[in-house]
Amino acid sequence: MPPLPGFEPDATPGARLPAVHRFSHPLVAMDAPQPDGRRASVIRLLRLALDLGADTVGGAWTADELELAELARQAPASSRTDIATARDAILRGSDPLGGRLCELWSAADRRSHGVFYTDPVVVEPMLDWVMARGPERLVDPGCGSGRFAASAIRRRPDLPVVAVDLDPVATVLTRATLAAVHAQDATVLQTDYTNLVLPAIAGRTAFVGNPPYVRHHDLSTAAKSWAVAVGRQLGQRVSSLAGLHAHFYLATALYAKPGDIGCFVTSSEWLDVGYGSIIRSLLLDGLGATALHVIDPRAIPFADAMVTAAIACFEVGTVSDGIRVRRVESPAALASLELGEFVDRDALTGRHRWSPLLQQAAHHRPDEDWISLGDIARVHRGAVTGANGFFVLSPTQARAHGIEAWCRPVISGAKEILDAGGIVKAGPRTKLLLDVPADADRASHPQLDAYLKLGEVPRDDQPPISTRYVTSRRRPWWNLGLAPPPPIVATYMTRQAPAFALNPDGLAVINIAHGIYPTRPLTDAQLVTLVTALNQARASFRGSGRTYYGGLEKFEPGEMEALPVPMHATSRR
Repeated sequence: MPPLPGFEPDATPGARLPAVHRFSHPLVAMDAPQPDGRRASVIRLLRLALDLGADTVGGAWTADELELAELARQAPASSRTDIATARDAILRGSDPLGGRLCELWSAADRRSHGVFYTDPVVVEPMLDWVMARGPERLVDPGCGSGRFAASAIRRRPDLPVVAVDLDPVATVLTRATLAAVHAQDATVLQTDYTNLVLPAIAGRTAFVGNPPYVRHHDLSTAAKSWAVAVGRQLGQRVSSLAGLHAHFYLATALYAKPGDIGCFVTSSEWLDVGYGSIIRSLLLDGLGATALHVIDPRAIPFADAMVTAAIACFEVGTVSDGIRVRRVESPAALASLELGEFVDRDALTGRHRWSPLLQQAAHHRPDEDWISLGDIARVHRGAVTGANGFFVLSPTQARAHGIEAWCRPVISGAKEILDAGGIVKAGPRTKLLLDVPADADRASHPQLDAYLKLGEVPRDDQPPISTRYVTSRRRPWWNLGLAPPPPIVATYMTRQAPAFALNPDGLAVINIAHGIYPTRPLTDAQLVTLVTALNQARASFRGSGRTYYGGLEKFEPGEMEALPVPMHATSRR
């Protein structure tokens, strides 16, 4: 089948992607022999794809795909049994090709290339929502092995589909999958979705899929510049810290026209982080969000991937009074994407964090009986040592080095606060923190000098501690510049609600906890009342921080300052 007209520049017959956009596939790289046999396994998988009819669907092949096809044709033909088994599985809704490919990826390669294929229990509700709106074309960005496109074709074989992926192995597998489901009008493009030129059609286009999850660290400067430029074109500000999934949202906003629809599943981190503001803004201004479904972070929405998941449904160009939001316990609980509680647009606009809107129980009522912790206190991170193994010592270690006089008791683990029952006390096993004044005369204290010298020489093939990023920016490198001990301490990153404790012994705090400093004088009794109130309400604080895979929740200082406390907790008596 000839390619659809208008796709440029990389879909022309035999085209090779520009060097900046080529996909260096870790499984088939010519200059990277793999003794574990993964490369041979991929080649056999590609041969199966050809035997399923990959070369009969999807239009023109790029040079990268043709190169893989040539490798595959050198392998023995697949058996009739293997071909029939794979075809039957695909027709039943499975993805044997993509499943096998995922097994061959290493965890590191999956992360760097954003390879997190979508479970069918997530794909199907998304396609239900999309197909109910009668699209005239479906675009699957970052198609992987074609799970979304194939699901659409199973429902409507004549639907024009456009499947796009930068990975030539993935696009060859997508061609085979679409051949197995008898796609009648499919175009498969091995290209960069952000470079796509999408031809106009009269009807509605549906954009549906799982944009690749690649963090900004693995994106090129050119890719980040592209995002900033497109954001400017759309009247939006884009952070250079935004991940690749944000770039896919930007590209979709460029390609879509009023009346088009979309349904994307991505990591849910954009709900709350600063660099996710571009997605929040696009959904409210232009893309027209209608619903948001978040899968409980303790579930595993993507097989063997430590990422969370949010599904956004949008109807381009609409401006509604609000959107439906919902949190489900597992992917299997998604069912219909028409469900959810309505949240006013005003509650979303300008809000820096959306996760609290998805909590099933309100955290507090904004009335006169409640105030924010930030109204009465400031929250600061614990000290960053740059080398806890050097600066935090047991009492025995400090005595052995003769530096006990230069140390002070420290809270060195979150468990100390979690198990404290509301009061952290120093004890015989309390760790010590090296706290040397900046003007200390090392020459007059040979034992101290000897210990500091241990941090100034390489050890175990590692550079000196004094040259690390954090330490090298201090003058002198060993002076921590500790803040006064906080009256109250709190955990800030655990798989349970944050815990709070009084700190009557004035223990120092490193960056495993936050220190809470009241901004007005509080009596001992008031401090006790405040900590008691915070701990009594701690279960309601779940979801007010940034939630990651497995239920791990992190509270930045500003997020902790936003927590509610009853006014009576600090009232004067």
